[in-house]
Amino acid sequence: MASADQAKLREVVDAVAAKAGYDVEEMTVVAAGRRRLLRVVIDSDSGVDLDDAAGVSRDISARLDELDAADPMGAMAYTLEVTSPGIGRPLTLPRHFRRARGRLLALTRTDGTSMTARVLRAGDTELELLTGRSGLEPLTLSYGTIAKARVEVEFSAPSVAVLARLGPETAEKFSQADVEADEGLDDELDDEAELDADQQDEEEDEEER
Repeated sequence: MASADQAKLREVVDAVAAKAGYDVEEMTVVAAGRRRLLRVVIDSDSGVDLDDAAGVSRDISARLDELDAADPMGAMAYTLEVTSPGIGRPLTLPRHFRRARGRLLALTRTDGTSMTARVLRAGDTELELLTGRSGLEPLTLSYGTIAKARVEVEFSAPSVAVLARLGPETAEKFSQADVEADEGLDDELDDEAELDADQQDEEEDEEER
């Protein structure tokens, strides 16, 4: 795709996403067989609602159709995909760190040292973290001293002391995640129980025959 078309396409995508209250984190156009894939990654401080993502997709498609001959995607067929960022994506902008408040990060500093720390607050120029064995030791870093950062996957909620330090709003996010995980486990256990019951019924039927 020519750079002028790429710029025009990004302009259209940015405008549609902004109207819906989202930032465009990434936009790529890649070949996918006889078609092309236009992939748009959006995000906001409150995450990405699935209905909103579908709406953004429809609006981008409609706006490109309106451009007709001036459509930067041209006449070749394409598939449009609007999605949210993956958990392992690099954090590079202040808003990325702000949206990761309360999350555990794997950080590499510009001096080459690595560490894990939890986001307490993210400002425009610096990041307040909780680190150390207790997870409660404060540390402030300027963004310029961070070479790489990404969110770590956690399999359990932070300690009560850490949750208290993060504040009730952030702690509530972890509580909700635990509830959803428990509900998922309950569903799995229910499915297993139903399967066991079905197998037992089949065995009893065979014995009767």
